[in-house]
Amino acid sequence: MSSVLRTRAITGIIFSVIVLALLIQSSLTATILLTVIAILASYEYGRLVYSESKVLNIATVIVSALVPIAVIWNMEFGSQVYHILVYVALAWAALNIANLYTTKNIIPHKKLGMLVSALYIGIPIGLFISLINSREVYEFLLPVGIIVLIWMTDSMAYLVGSRIGKTKLFPSVSPNKTWEGTLGAGLFTILAAWGICFLKTDFSLTFWLLAGLIVWVFGGYGDLVESQLKRYYKVKDSGNFLPGHGGFLDRFDSFIFVLPFVILLYLLLN
Repeated sequence: MSSVLRTRAITGIIFSVIVLALLIQSSLTATILLTVIAILASYEYGRLVYSESKVLNIATVIVSALVPIAVIWNMEFGSQVYHILVYVALAWAALNIANLYTTKNIIPHKKLGMLVSALYIGIPIGLFISLINSREVYEFLLPVGIIVLIWMTDSMAYLVGSRIGKTKLFPSVSPNKTWEGTLGAGLFTILAAWGICFLKTDFSLTFWLLAGLIVWVFGGYGDLVESQLKRYYKVKDSGNFLPGHGGFLDRFDSFIFVLPFVILLYLLLN
């Protein structure tokens, strides 16, 4: 094993153990973890957009991550305003998906960077924090299950794609992704979602199967959206917090992107 692969493997194992431990422990530790993800992902986004200004970079963290989380934290879960924010986050995700199919970038990163970061990172994570804290008894399988499904999709897309992948999925944004890898990832993700139902969970088989479908489809889009952002700013990774893996935005791009869709599913089924 090369030194690069060894570093990547060690980092991945340690990082996965820490993430899962914090999500399983309690709603408080899960909230802390999600807030840290929002802060560091927003910091990396701000460093991409405002590379010339550390002040604007820090301001991006405060405005786009901490303010939305604080505001949503004090909001009644399931209220009318909460629903509106869910639809706003969904509309923003749809705009980013549409942007993938345009020849010119239509997202105003420079002009509205802090607002973009709030819509992209802060609001989805804030909404999800509100969701996991809304239940009388903390159901750790909700955040853990979504994370595991994301990891399953990413891993299987790489493994299947590297072995039998031939047909490029989105060469203009991510030349290494293939249709074969994507379809293989979908199969394994749905199977993993079905398997979660054998654990002690308050959520139905319908919820987990639909969540698996959401993670497969929109998690893939989330990865492509971040790849397009990095290509736009001509960088390989969003950061270097995680040796061999890049930054927090690199690791949690799919997770953050699927959150509004998972929250909508939860609201519809409950």
